[in-house]
Amino acid sequence: MKKKISEIRKKEIVEGFYSLAKENGLENTSIAKIGKHLNIPPSLVMHYFPTKDILISHLIDYILDQYLKIYEPAIRELKEKEHADPKTFIDKLFSRDWNLLFDDGVFYSCFALIFRNDKIKKEYRRLHDRLREFLKEILDKDETLKGANTLVLAEQIFVVVEGAYYYLSMIDNDEVYDQKVIFYKEQVYDLLRRNEDLNL
Repeated sequence: MKKKISEIRKKEIVEGFYSLAKENGLENTSIAKIGKHLNIPPSLVMHYFPTKDILISHLIDYILDQYLKIYEPAIRELKEKEHADPKTFIDKLFSRDWNLLFDDGVFYSCFALIFRNDKIKKEYRRLHDRLREFLKEILDKDETLKGANTLVLAEQIFVVVEGAYYYLSMIDNDEVYDQKVIFYKEQVYDLLRRNEDLNL
């Protein structure tokens, strides 16, 4: 029971940290402010997370959990049909659902820390590796891609997705944004078609 309460409290602190970082910026969010926001003493925050770096590491875990939600339609397909249509998750990868799952400002603020903190760099690498591994699992279930190098294909798709989101975050015009998304999705579909053609 004590362990369960501890896990609930830690989750509450991480979510409070995320909420404040989204509102005020990661650099302006201190352990004292988290305590005030959650109406708990800062010492309790530090009991669970002795340093801000440890807290950020848990925030990155939270990012991964949020990001994996984008795959839920593909996971359901795999469970129901033993197969997932790659187009299902590609549409999700390029949907604005990402913006609802996690704030880009918090994501990139955390990401910037990889240049100064090796532990955070490893956490981000783990996040991106897990996303690629999951995408590979989906591609492996697609009969039209049987024999394709799905490890390389997953890597290529994420190169497009990650580059696209970096650039799209700078576009405010909805029409231009949507045109760019169509273009990037077509690049990914082209990668899939080329790999399908190799198996014909």
